[in-house]
Amino acid sequence: MLNLTSSKRLSFGLDVSQSSVKVMMLEKKGKGTSVQGIAYAAMPKGAVVGDVVADEKTFSYVLKQALEKPQFGKINSKYVVASLPESKSFVRVIQVPLMSDSEIDGAVPFEAENFIPMPLDQVYMDWQKLGVTGDKLNILIIASPKEFVENYLKVLDNVGLKTVALEVESQSCHRALVPEGSKDTLLLADLQAFRSTLVMVEQGQLQFTSSIPIAGNAFTESIARALGVSSAKAEEIKRKVGFANTADYPNIRTSLLPILTNLAAEIKNVLRFHNERSSVQVAKVLLCGGSARLNNVSDFLNAELSDMGVKVELGHPWANLPNMKKVPLSETDALGFTKAIGLGLRGLDISI
Repeated sequence: MLNLTSSKRLSFGLDVSQSSVKVMMLEKKGKGTSVQGIAYAAMPKGAVVGDVVADEKTFSYVLKQALEKPQFGKINSKYVVASLPESKSFVRVIQVPLMSDSEIDGAVPFEAENFIPMPLDQVYMDWQKLGVTGDKLNILIIASPKEFVENYLKVLDNVGLKTVALEVESQSCHRALVPEGSKDTLLLADLQAFRSTLVMVEQGQLQFTSSIPIAGNAFTESIARALGVSSAKAEEIKRKVGFANTADYPNIRTSLLPILTNLAAEIKNVLRFHNERSSVQVAKVLLCGGSARLNNVSDFLNAELSDMGVKVELGHPWANLPNMKKVPLSETDALGFTKAIGLGLRGLDISI
């Protein structure tokens, strides 16, 4: 995570993608936590392309409207913790010999050159200690290109927002879904509209990520082709029916089967990659993201991955909200706001 200020401000989480902007503002009240505001707006085609703001005027208008007219509560802060897309970031755990913090500051950039495919003077880089394995110190490295980050900050500044931190999507998913203090080894599968991200978590700590071009939009396009309907109608059918054949739509499962089979294969590849390199095996896959809400997807993946010895479940995005009050989103609807919730948690300045 790239901290841009040391000030403690009540901030909201902003999850930006090619398909939407999602906002989550949380508030601490005594020992409890409540949702102060939730906003969502669909992003018009062409406004964000390849995770880059391509049409700043349209993007700014959509974001301002979302902040001014939230679906729940109010967004009364100009301070934001914003998402960094996985496609524009490098996330990796490296090992260095045991050393002092001052020595780490010099050693990490030297080691990072072997893993970051860009000159270090062209990236913003952050790192954190994860713990010790034997005589090695585990360090999580996160880096993003300076040009992308600076352009992104400029866009948010032009909207009138003050960015207090930028955080890679996998970090916010981890913060929302993995209980504080957990030692579980999990794979988080964030199923988005235009891509999906697989996040490996070993003994509670983020390890690495992998992005794949299999996502909800592919489901929608497949249904549209199979039924000869518009994308809007196909999206409606997808949300209503999910991965199942019905009397009205007897071929939905058949049209979606190749995509879901490919998704299962990609998840298996990541599980094998981890299992070949670690003595700690993955026990569970947690699904999140808007496409995780598709009916019967978790059941299908559970059956497909049973030979890997893992269980597939829907994640619980509210897992790290202590004594939660005012829950305006169901567990299922909250799946689409997982990253926004994680970013909102960071905005509370909770140490998770």
